[in-house]
Amino acid sequence: MFDRNYSGREVSRRQTLAAVTGATVSGLAGVPTTVVGDSGREKRVTILASGDESRETVTVSKRWYRHKQQAIKVKEAMSRQFLGEGSIHSVGIESSDTVVGDLRGKRVRVTADPEGDVSALDAVPSAVEGIPVRTVEEERPRQTACYNDRRDDVDGDGENEFLGGMAFEGMKNIDDGGDAVEAGTLCCPVQYNGGTYMLTARHVISGDVCKTPGITESDYGWGRTGNNEDSVTPFGFVEAALPDYDAALLTLESSDLQDFSGRITDEPDAEVVGRVTGDGIDTLASYPATTVCKRSRKTCATSGTIVSSRLTFKYDCGPFGDEQKEYGQVRTSATQEKGDSGGPVYLPINDSSGTDELYLLNVATRNYGSDDYAQGSSADILHDQEDISFGSEKYY
Repeated sequence: MFDRNYSGREVSRRQTLAAVTGATVSGLAGVPTTVVGDSGREKRVTILASGDESRETVTVSKRWYRHKQQAIKVKEAMSRQFLGEGSIHSVGIESSDTVVGDLRGKRVRVTADPEGDVSALDAVPSAVEGIPVRTVEEERPRQTACYNDRRDDVDGDGENEFLGGMAFEGMKNIDDGGDAVEAGTLCCPVQYNGGTYMLTARHVISGDVCKTPGITESDYGWGRTGNNEDSVTPFGFVEAALPDYDAALLTLESSDLQDFSGRITDEPDAEVVGRVTGDGIDTLASYPATTVCKRSRKTCATSGTIVSSRLTFKYDCGPFGDEQKEYGQVRTSATQEKGDSGGPVYLPINDSSGTDELYLLNVATRNYGSDDYAQGSSADILHDQEDISFGSEKYY
């Protein structure tokens, strides 16, 4: 999809789309107006990164970039104002069919559950400071075996490693004989607080994402492997649970197992070496059809395009738990079903002159709408807000 850029050479890709008529403008307090510059001026942005290292760049027009930054400001202001009003459950950014500079423009998307009070949508303006706003009535995203084995000897040394995209069972109080509350999928190994852990969905090992009174992090349980309940292999503990991102980090403790592999099931020639950046998500979503891949327990290998990004999603925990907000989510058109939770969504980069690479887009934790679109927090926000690094180990 992109040319290699390890020598620092700039990569440029242009797409021109048919423009359509823009929306009307109305104001929202606290959102500054951006003066859009000459569309001929260019800005280089990093779209793929590993740690603090830029791995891939593209050039975009400054006009589009400033428009995109303005859309982010409007989205954040509208999240503060409208999220939680009536049945409004999410505010995010999506691409439109309007050309801005050289790419598809952005608009804000405000969504309310039709089963609740949708009247709050009436107060949502059709545009704010030049950014179109679309209101939608759709149900809330929902929390959500295809492999020959749940473990694999990746490097042929006779020992098993855990790969991203592999199935596992989440257990609550397994040492007390508790039953499995969810089945889910491993995402990929990450670096956190000086250690290496496996990333997955928090609700797979805790039952849900709510902060239920009386449940602590140490109660969330173990991950385990094996299809026979009488002969299971616990592989580790929960190192950290991140309710703002429906994410959990698992240790590897079992003497049966060697390590967490950076590879993903059915991607034998590549490892996760980094993440798609926030600028990268915005840019790739504005291309006509950038394909991303997803691998998980139930739906196996699927793919799709970026539908919406920078989503702030509000989750009602009912009378017994604190209300949750999940940040920086990305929605793709790849299918998500129960059992897929925790699986990786990623961008593969095929390099004819070197080793193929995978860049994590997001961890899939929910499905959305009648098409069961995959949704979950981006790797970029996990990196920026929780200091989780993807692919920071030496490349092989």
